[in-house]
Amino acid sequence: MKIKSKVYWIITWMAMAMLKRSLKYRISGHNAGWLQNVPVKNISVFNRVDFILDQCRDKKVLHIGFSDYPFTVQKTGNGSLLHVQLQKVTKCLLGLDNNQNALQQYCEMTGDTNILLCDILLQYSLEATTFNPEVILFSEVAEHLANPAQAVDILYNSFAHGTKVLVTVPNYTALDSLASSLNKTEGIHPDHYWYFSPYTLCKLFDDKRFCTEQLHFGMYYLQHTKINKVLRQYPFNGDCIMAIFSITKNAGV
Repeated sequence: MKIKSKVYWIITWMAMAMLKRSLKYRISGHNAGWLQNVPVKNISVFNRVDFILDQCRDKKVLHIGFSDYPFTVQKTGNGSLLHVQLQKVTKCLLGLDNNQNALQQYCEMTGDTNILLCDILLQYSLEATTFNPEVILFSEVAEHLANPAQAVDILYNSFAHGTKVLVTVPNYTALDSLASSLNKTEGIHPDHYWYFSPYTLCKLFDDKRFCTEQLHFGMYYLQHTKINKVLRQYPFNGDCIMAIFSITKNAGV
């Protein structure tokens, strides 16, 4: 199986190299005017889970959408739920979710009561805002919202200057999306409203209210799974976009 996988990746690398060369004319001349540079340097591709755990290590973390419903029971049971893994590395952890059933399932299985029922499209509870998180983990949430801009407005108005927001969202140029499009179909979770690009994500977390500190790409791999050479060469085709923004407010706001 490993040999077969390596062969597929070699073929993928060759195909990507040929596609890059053959389509270069599409981003030259008049079309070059539409190109947008990513607003940060040192972009790379990481294992999404490992990146999140590293960035949240020894921090006070508010985890939005922590239950991963409808997979709450399955992932809590086998230990793969991100929230369970975060408990091992964070200084303090509070989970928010808008699904009452998922909260009850999680609480019954773990005994963890550091969780809150919250609709981030309406408001954050006093318990959430006075928690004063160092990091707000907003991972794989925005694409599920019919109005993500409203959620970002409320988040910005609810938390203090300097609070970091770690966001991950599906990448519009992911290899799976490319493969689907070439086969005249689309690979997407049925509950998603959006894909994102680096440009559109930074428009959502605009530079008047947020400072973009990091932007990378990630793979939906299991923890400690290494990124292969093909993806390291073509990071913009990773599964997701991962960014760290910090809330920026004027003095006294």
